[in-house]
Amino acid sequence: MEIVTSRAVTPERSTQMLELLKRDYAGKSTDADDQGHGFTGIALSGLEGIKLWSKAGWTSTTRHDAAYLEMPDGSRFVLVTFTTDHATSATSFPQWRES
Repeated sequence: MEIVTSRAVTPERSTQMLELLKRDYAGKSTDADDQGHGFTGIALSGLEGIKLWSKAGWTSTTRHDAAYLEMPDGSRFVLVTFTTDHATSATSFPQWRES
């Protein structure tokens, strides 16, 4: 969150960092490790107007993602997901939808 609010570094550097973290979950990808599609972006598939910035990481036993989201209504939040024993499972990040 400190990157988004420009408290970690200067506003100019924060903008540069956010540009690197910006994800296009709406596009197509065949790479299960694509950070826009293989992690938190999975849950956003088919939804419109949500902005996503994230940084994923994985090892031989873990699969994690830290995401900053801005919703169409203006609400913003950070979602961090940690897993163990699901490193190769693209479905370890659940599908979620509003009811």
